[in-house]
Amino acid sequence: MDKNTTDSPIILVADDDIFNLELTAVRLKQAGYAVVSAENGIDALRLFHHSPPALVLLDASMPEMDGYSVCREIKSLPHGRNVPIVMVTAANDTPSVHRAFDAGAEEFVSKPVKWAVLHRRIRLLLEHQRRNQILNHRNQQIHFFMNKTPVAVAMFDNRMRYLHASDRWLEDHNLANVEISGRTHHELLPNEAEHWQKIDERCVKGFWERNDADPVQQKDGSLRWYRWEAFPWKKDDGLIEGIILFKEDITRQQETENELKAYHDRLAVEREFIEEIINRMRNSSECNFNHLRSIQSPMEKTTGDILLSAFRPNGTQHIVLGDFTGHGLSAALGGPMVSDIFYTMTRKNIPLRDILNETNVQLHRKTPTSMFMAAGFVEISPERNKVRLWNCSIPDMLIFDKNTSIRRIQSRYFARGMLAKPDDDSGVEMDCTPGDRIYLYTDGFVEQRDADGTMFGQDHLEQLLEQMIRHREPLEMVQRAVLGFRSGVSQNDDMTMVEITC
Repeated sequence: MDKNTTDSPIILVADDDIFNLELTAVRLKQAGYAVVSAENGIDALRLFHHSPPALVLLDASMPEMDGYSVCREIKSLPHGRNVPIVMVTAANDTPSVHRAFDAGAEEFVSKPVKWAVLHRRIRLLLEHQRRNQILNHRNQQIHFFMNKTPVAVAMFDNRMRYLHASDRWLEDHNLANVEISGRTHHELLPNEAEHWQKIDERCVKGFWERNDADPVQQKDGSLRWYRWEAFPWKKDDGLIEGIILFKEDITRQQETENELKAYHDRLAVEREFIEEIINRMRNSSECNFNHLRSIQSPMEKTTGDILLSAFRPNGTQHIVLGDFTGHGLSAALGGPMVSDIFYTMTRKNIPLRDILNETNVQLHRKTPTSMFMAAGFVEISPERNKVRLWNCSIPDMLIFDKNTSIRRIQSRYFARGMLAKPDDDSGVEMDCTPGDRIYLYTDGFVEQRDADGTMFGQDHLEQLLEQMIRHREPLEMVQRAVLGFRSGVSQNDDMTMVEITC
């Protein structure tokens, strides 16, 4: 075998005339082809079996086995079916031409050979062969994809006739035993024909369509839900040849989601009902706001923060600011119990130290181990010249005198409900004068973060309170400052602050 380059198409030439054989080989090599030569039909078949060429050039009249017989043999082979064959003969009559084509030849050339014509026909045949190979390769890829893909996908021409469909598609549409080739999408799915026809028409015009949950009504009135995507496919020239449709039946999934949504809707109604009850219990008129100002910013409709205030029969004022773990409904559940203990015992003239210990015992006994209450307890004498404070794991209590000098009462006790053991300590006692202000606040203020992750912070809060006192601003100034600081960032926690004036 002679070859010009390793990439040159190989042409098998068979001719019993040695002169014609050598001349043809020279001409083909000059045109850039590699040539394999055979002096008879039997050798031609042997060479074809050994290494199938890109094209075969056969002399019609050869001893032992003529070109027509060789042509039929080659075309009967699986690897020869798509190899183009040019029959060369001295005969120029119509029966000879028909005989060549009947044997399977793609072209017929008469002797003497006009080399320009032969080269052109060879070039066209090889180009046609190359296009067919590309098309066959694409079809093989499509078939492989269709057979292996786990989703339902089908390929249609621009008249919505089936070209390919995956096994999942055939299974989902009960078409596994149906011959779909050449039949239309709408013909085989009559229950949904009207729905898909509009979508198919838009895609053939170039639109890309999709829907993640599309309810399609069947002829029997039932609904099937589909997640689908449809888009046009094009040939190399850019013209739209049809559409590809991915489709998944999500009816069972959608029905489950609808049931879950209905269940969640019922839970939401029940939650609102419970929240309303808890809010009414928490927002009772028992809280006495004499000498108090407060602000509150819950994360949800209900809050885990509580503010309680009442006077004992002897005139002593009790104030509690509590912050339950978490926020929302679960955190709010402990509030009514603490509120009941607080107001019942205060009415009975019981000291605040006993109330905070009873609160601790009941929370430890009746709530989950993960639920407890950080709190600040304040007891002010009837004359309002003595104050006693217990900081149970809330941020520093702040006491400002009339000159805005500040004193901090840090946490010394565990949050209520963490330990069963009562506190024997009598808290921090100090004198106070008219105009002194005591601030209790939950950690939602100091731990609020801005867009950069920076916390509002203790120092920032203290400076803000000092400025507020000096300029006699309302307590809402703090709320506005925190809102501006977070500037669109979600609130981290419930926020409650109380100002107590001596």
